[in-house]
Amino acid sequence: MGATKKFQQPISRRDFFKSSALLGGSGLLAETLASCTTVQQAEGWQNAYDLDSAEHVLYSVCLQCHTDCPIKVRIQNGVAVKMDGNPYGMQTMNPAIPYQTDLASSAKIDGGICPKGQAGLQSLYDPYRLTKVLKRSGKRGENKWQVISFDQAIREIVSGGKLFSHV
Repeated sequence: MGATKKFQQPISRRDFFKSSALLGGSGLLAETLASCTTVQQAEGWQNAYDLDSAEHVLYSVCLQCHTDCPIKVRIQNGVAVKMDGNPYGMQTMNPAIPYQTDLASSAKIDGGICPKGQAGLQSLYDPYRLTKVLKRSGKRGENKWQVISFDQAIREIVSGGKLFSHV
């Protein structure tokens, strides 16, 4: 009997008005967004964005997590400046655009990617990013490293043994 009484607490007037304002605002926002999309489609929304041409777009895969979402990277003067979802991929756009869509048209359509994927450019151009293979050359914790070739790293890892016997 006590458990059912717990859930029958009356709602205060203040909570009622807060909930009503939230629901009303959500409904108004949804209606406004729907009408914006309709206007964009009816007027043939053309974006004046310089990087919307197909020659500035490179299609790839995001490797920020194990989902491997398809992405498109916008390139300006040889530098990646923006990552978006690939509109051909089901992970980033549902429904995906048909594969018959030409690249010039698909360059103007962006799929969505998560914040981790959006941070891919930050990871790419991070000044502390490792770009060479490093091997510890001092005792553990001394923060001493030497650069070795990729082939040498593969040989040492595959052969095993005492890799750090010189330390």
